[in-house]
Amino acid sequence: MTQAQQRPGPNEDVAYQAPDINQASPESGREGDTITIRGNHLASVDKCTFQIGHDSRRGEIVHRGEDHQVKVRVPQGLPAGGGQILVSNGAGESNRLKFTVRS
Repeated sequence: MTQAQQRPGPNEDVAYQAPDINQASPESGREGDTITIRGNHLASVDKCTFQIGHDSRRGEIVHRGEDHQVKVRVPQGLPAGGGQILVSNGAGESNRLKFTVRS
């Protein structure tokens, strides 16, 4: 079977891979700031989670134009401090990166 025969057609489901992230830029931010997350398999990301201590909030995805980058807004209501950020899609969750919420 050739590569062209293996590709899904326009009406077939495409199996996505779980995202993998390697950088958040900047690595800290305040409520409402937009940050850029870089990695792989990000075009299908549908959720971004910020976790500080036991508190976690969902960040708003503001741009998802490329497979290696997604822009998200830091959610309101998180305490200031060091924590983690991760993204997910239908195939699973990414690894976690350090992120600091500033007051």
